[in-house]
Amino acid sequence: MLTATNPGTSASNTILLRVFYHDFPKFRSVQAAVVGFVLFFSTGLYFVISRKWKQSKLSGLSRAYLLPPVIDIPVDEVSKQTYESALKEYGSVIGIRRKGTLEYIVDESLTKEVLSNDQDFSFERGTARLLNLPFILPLSKGKFFKDVHTTVVGGTIPRMDKLVDKIFPIFERQAHRIVKDSQLSGKGVDLSAHVHRCIAEAMLIIILGENFLDDHTLRMTEETAHAIPNMAGMYPDPSPFARWFPKIWNVITWVRLVVEVIILQYCWVIVPIIWKEIRARKYQPLNSHVSKDNSERERHNEPLIHYIAGMYADTQGRVSIASAIWVFILIIAFIFASVQQTAASAVWVIFELSIRKEYLPSIGEELSTVADSIDSDGIHRLSYDSLCRSHVLDSFVREVLRTRVDSLDMIRETTRDVLLGGYTIPKGPVLLIDLFNNPLTMMHRCAGNLVRPMATLTNHSKVLNGENAAQFDPTRWLEGPASSTVSSGYLTFGYGRWACPGRILAVTGMFAIKRSDSISVPEVEGGECVVADPLNMMSLPPIGH
Repeated sequence: MLTATNPGTSASNTILLRVFYHDFPKFRSVQAAVVGFVLFFSTGLYFVISRKWKQSKLSGLSRAYLLPPVIDIPVDEVSKQTYESALKEYGSVIGIRRKGTLEYIVDESLTKEVLSNDQDFSFERGTARLLNLPFILPLSKGKFFKDVHTTVVGGTIPRMDKLVDKIFPIFERQAHRIVKDSQLSGKGVDLSAHVHRCIAEAMLIIILGENFLDDHTLRMTEETAHAIPNMAGMYPDPSPFARWFPKIWNVITWVRLVVEVIILQYCWVIVPIIWKEIRARKYQPLNSHVSKDNSERERHNEPLIHYIAGMYADTQGRVSIASAIWVFILIIAFIFASVQQTAASAVWVIFELSIRKEYLPSIGEELSTVADSIDSDGIHRLSYDSLCRSHVLDSFVREVLRTRVDSLDMIRETTRDVLLGGYTIPKGPVLLIDLFNNPLTMMHRCAGNLVRPMATLTNHSKVLNGENAAQFDPTRWLEGPASSTVSSGYLTFGYGRWACPGRILAVTGMFAIKRSDSISVPEVEGGECVVADPLNMMSLPPIGH
């Protein structure tokens, strides 16, 4: 026995001990009694001291370290209603295991605190984990999401008037294609696929320009836009393996899509175009004040890739190889955010208009009034300024976005232990052992530090949006604010410092699609559609034809 508990004992000493105990059995019994007494006494002393230390610590910190209740919701019962009921029953903060990770869900009373308190709740860390890209922040030295924000705010928003002129013909052409396909087949068409392709084509022109638009690059852009939400686990997978082993499934899916789409398609088709564009010439750095006015005018007429190259250009106007790699990654992020999210939102708007046809006459009349001109085909031409004056359409779009908001789309990660709603949201893994005060929770491990506001509770709040907040009222916002304006009661585009910077571009795209779609009013088969994910309605388009 001594050799088992003391592996460091030498072989010679082991033999001597065995001889000693064999020759003197009385010493062996005495030794066993002494060892047993010492072990018993040490164990008792440890528990006494541990209890006293634990009680003294809990007396001052028990309230501060009270963890939120963890609620078990079966996979087949997950819905917006079950989450809202759990918050109502257990309090404003609850823990729920989602896809193998413990996450904390908060109600509308704490949403503003979570979304606006950047010191305690990190948007960047939370979003990186949501996209299964936790390595992106250290590799970019924490600049990745800031660069994405700069790309959208500086590279697209100031050029909206010119962008509308470029992308409007795309939406018109696609609308005619939808009508033609439906007439030829005599069946309903997959509106989501058409809109997704339409948005992808528009964004490809914005990013690279019309010279690089062809079927091959367009298909690769669509595949890339589809790959990112799959890599992030946004699409619900019905397979039993994905439900029972979500983390393993995410890793398998992530690796497969990186190889099949990002490396073999995006890097093979799109990357060479980007490389040639940014390495073939010099660019005026964005932080340069030389000829600033002329540079701004030139950038408004150039594709977005040239603006991004200026972000990374050195003092000599060159983009290094390392910076070029980050340009490739930024373009992927822009494709995902602009194509996937905008397409899904636009499909929801069209489906709602198709179901609620009583609002079509007023929207069509307004668009005819604000149009800048009428072409030879009798189609009203709309500029960005005229779209901004479309208050009836804007009110309808904002109401669709408000009522169809993703329940758990926004995410934050705690940067430290944070007091919230009477509980402590831990920064990271915490092991709490309380053998004496509460045996039922003697080992409670909180492995998550992600926090998600339940956005539907805010968007449907009677306090923030009136007594009829649960009802769909497209006239609710006729007096403003605009559908791209964020507020504490309208979280479709987020809130605070990290509100979606591309919301103006997204809403403009929806407006243009709706105007083109008015060429032929669509009919929804069966008069209704199927929600793909009850907790992420706006991120995923409805299922229907």
